[in-house]
Amino acid sequence: MTETRAAAPTGAAGANGLLGFLRETLASFNNPRLILPAALLALLLTASNIVILLNMPVAGQAPVAFAAAAFVRLLGLLVLAVAVLRVLADSPRAPFVPDGAFWLYGATLLFGILLGAVLGRLAGSPADPVAGLLVDVAMVVIGAPLAPWFTAIAAARPLAGSPTPWLRRPGRWLPPLILWSLLLVLPLGRLHATIDHFLIRGAGEWFWPLALVDGPLSAILAILGLALAATAYRRVARG
Repeated sequence: MTETRAAAPTGAAGANGLLGFLRETLASFNNPRLILPAALLALLLTASNIVILLNMPVAGQAPVAFAAAAFVRLLGLLVLAVAVLRVLADSPRAPFVPDGAFWLYGATLLFGILLGAVLGRLAGSPADPVAGLLVDVAMVVIGAPLAPWFTAIAAARPLAGSPTPWLRRPGRWLPPLILWSLLLVLPLGRLHATIDHFLIRGAGEWFWPLALVDGPLSAILAILGLALAATAYRRVARG
């Protein structure tokens, strides 16, 4: 397993463990190497979202700009998510190198997108806030147990092809990962979804202010989720 930076001691369970997990996650942001991928992620998500919103598919017209922006957004998200995880995990892999681990992590990203789509279809109308909340909760509950392994796929050397070494001692990381994901990531995700819904409907004179806020909000949401996963990974890696 890869070596990781030492972090503040945390308890295995209880309030100290929960708060310690959060403190460790927040402390991981104090890394100058995180500035570049975080800034690029905010720029990517802001610009691609604006292009997508301004070029929504219209019947009878080929959605060229829409499809191109969606592809760039997805590929850029993969590149920058891997870079962020490698920085947060103090990985021996270079942040921006598209190696085998990079492409395998891409499969986990597609898994998350497909899972969200399936759950969304089962939940009902995407405009229903209750259905959206249920989907978000289900995504956290299903995805959290796999988070250290998915992070290891991106960051660890040798390649973390097997999940078994990365799912050990879940009491040290799974309860706080689920808790803080529900308390922090989920509300930000709901706010992001609400803004997106408003923007898709047009938003009128509020379009540009909301679009320029929504991009950085999306980046904060993504980085916070990745940071929580990286903390779980570090706890497993430390044994």
